[in-house]
Order: sequence, then C-alpha cells, then structure tokens
Amino acid sequence: MRDYVKSKDFHRHMRSLLASRFQELGWESQAAGRCSFVRGRRVFSLQVSQYSNSLIGAKFTINMTEGSGAASDTRILRHLNDADRAAGKAVEERIFARLPRPDPDPDVDVVGDHGQTVSVKLGDLAKANPRQWDGPFDVWLPYFSKTDLDDWAAFLLPRLDRLVAPSSPEMTDPLLWAQRFRGLVSFFGRK
Repeated sequence: MRDYVKSKDFHRHMRSLLASRFQELGWESQAAGRCSFVRGRRVFSLQVSQYSNSLIGAKFTINMTEGSGAASDTRILRHLNDADRAAGKAVEERIFARLPRPDPDPDVDVVGDHGQTVSVKLGDLAKANPRQWDGPFDVWLPYFSKTDLDDWAAFLLPRLDRLVAPSSPEMTDPLLWAQRFRGLVSFFGRK
C-alpha cells in the first residue's frame, strides 16, 4: 500500500530533515507551512508538482530565487554533476522498485509516443524516468511515502552546500541591472 503524503505533511517532514543543515550553512527557516529557507536576497524552496495524487504519487523539485521577480527563479537540480545524477537515478529506481504491484494488475489504455492508444498494465505506469538524469533537464524527484522523502533528504544533504552556493561571486538583482542600463542609455542619449 502506498502511504500518500499530502503537500502540508511533505513540507513539514522535509523541513524537519533539512533545517539543521541549512542553519549550519547560515540560512534561516522561512514562512511556516512551506519548506523554504532564506539567506539575504536568496530563497531556497521545495515545490510539489500540482499533478500529485495517491495513485501516481508525487514529485518535487527545488527552486532558488536570487533577487526579485520570476526571471530570477532557478531550478537548481539542473546543476547536478554526473556523479550526482548517477546517485539520484539510483535513488529513483529504488523508490519505484519497492512499490507493490496492484493485485489484480488490470490493463489500462494510455496514449503512446506517437499519439496511438497503447494497452499497458496499471503497475507499469509508475516507473523511474531515467531520461531526466541524462542531462541538464528539469529534474523532479518522485515520492510515495515519508520513507522516500527520507531517501531524497539523504541524497540532498551532502550536496546542499554546493547546490545553494551563489552562481557567481557578485550576485546582482536583475531588476537593478535593468535600472542601471536604462540610466546609462538615457545618459548617453542626451544631447
């Protein structure tokens, strides 16, 4: 049986697993109810997929906001190195391997790769997505229970210091850059 974790419980559980490491790195816990941390103008937050449910489980990703505005959001799991990707893929495969198969396992119709109807076993619908680990793709981490969240936290904890490091030594708000650029253009545009 799958122990579906609701979004509120997801955030509470992940905060309990990650908070002490973030505090060690100088981050402060942000608003209650969400697993997010702040340091200066940078915000680290976990995002649960809106397509989660008890049948297919759930997925989450990690966003880093640096500065203001949606343009400054970055999905930081895109920046995993090759060794991280191999380790993440192994965690994902273990999570799906421990899912029980439905009994009975009925056939269901789904849309195939080329738009055609394909009949598959219901138990085959939930499976690992190895393609997301092959390159700089938008990585979503699947989970069905708190045990899966424990596994993902164990994967993330040794990588947090690298994942939350600023992308450049001089992090600048993109809106501030735009304001400076407009000021420079208007200065040189004067006659």
